[in-house]
Amino acid sequence: MTSFEKAQGIPLYTDFSTLQFAPQFASDSVGVSQQTLKLMERDHGLVIARRKAGSVPVRVYSVQDLFQIAHMRREKGLTKGLARTAVISTFVQKGGTAKTTTSVNLAIDFALRGLRVLIVDNDPQGDSTSMLGYDPDLSANELAALNVPGDRAVDGHLGNLLGVSMYPAKTLDEVIKKPFGEFGPHLIPAEESLEDLDVALRNANGSDFRYGLFFQKALKGENKSADLSGYDVIIIDNAPSTSLLTRNSMVASDFLICPIRMDRFSFKALGRLSDKLEAFAKDFQRSPEIFVVPTMYIKNRPRIQSNMEKLSETFPGKVAEVPLYFSEDYSKSLDDGVPIMLWKNASENSIGAMRSVFGNILNRIRATVGSA
Repeated sequence: MTSFEKAQGIPLYTDFSTLQFAPQFASDSVGVSQQTLKLMERDHGLVIARRKAGSVPVRVYSVQDLFQIAHMRREKGLTKGLARTAVISTFVQKGGTAKTTTSVNLAIDFALRGLRVLIVDNDPQGDSTSMLGYDPDLSANELAALNVPGDRAVDGHLGNLLGVSMYPAKTLDEVIKKPFGEFGPHLIPAEESLEDLDVALRNANGSDFRYGLFFQKALKGENKSADLSGYDVIIIDNAPSTSLLTRNSMVASDFLICPIRMDRFSFKALGRLSDKLEAFAKDFQRSPEIFVVPTMYIKNRPRIQSNMEKLSETFPGKVAEVPLYFSEDYSKSLDDGVPIMLWKNASENSIGAMRSVFGNILNRIRATVGSA
């Protein structure tokens, strides 16, 4: 893996194209047997690299191979899309709950299941943008001086697509990033100037509905500069604050995913969010369906188990059946600059739990919007 660490705490850059996976990891990622992978290679002209393991050549899969296989399975009708695009926001009014980790890995998992996914980084800090290998702080020239490809710089954000006068208008093609190639999740990145959008929205008519109106037209293919009609899922990653950016996101969303830790501060934040959603329902005659994901769960801790039970009682039918367990895998994969769904050293305790939770979420989405 080609990577370097920039000075003074600037995030790690990882060249995802250099990642290589063993057949078992590849088959687990796309949900098929290793034999099926071999048959797909034989029958569909896939070119899978080999490396020597002793005297025997062994298949090694690239990240692009994984997403291409998922795409091919979708094209053959072996996996299904959605009857209409599902718009999802990830939000809870507290930091440190694995919100961005959930957003990015959910997008990767859904794409590996054959869905066409777009992530919208709605946080001016650009954490999702950084996790996907882009730099929200440095220009292309500054990156080039550090021997980083200039295309790792951010060229625009959602504000450039909304038609807000304070930002130069750009097309989706000018803004969008494709960190894993065409068939992986796509990204509308963020950087610091997105913060000014909050001020612009406060001075605009229908300030709570600007995202909703934008997505409504874009998903119908009526916005020529930003056609989003090809996506099954749009995931909006929000900052842990109740800015107008976040309000717009929630008004525009069908589903709200809330990763929370098993502590009283997170419970309070979730309680405030529940009250806010009730107010949303009154104000806007709609409210996103909530899905609570317990994170950093430690087994066999009576207090945590008690909190889990209280959570299920407070939000019946809305809590993931399997929590995301506390694991050092998360920090180690972050150190390597690789989202855990694509981190080949991930354990069943981390990646296995994520696959289970995300499968549960997808089932809930399909139950609401239908399959196609």
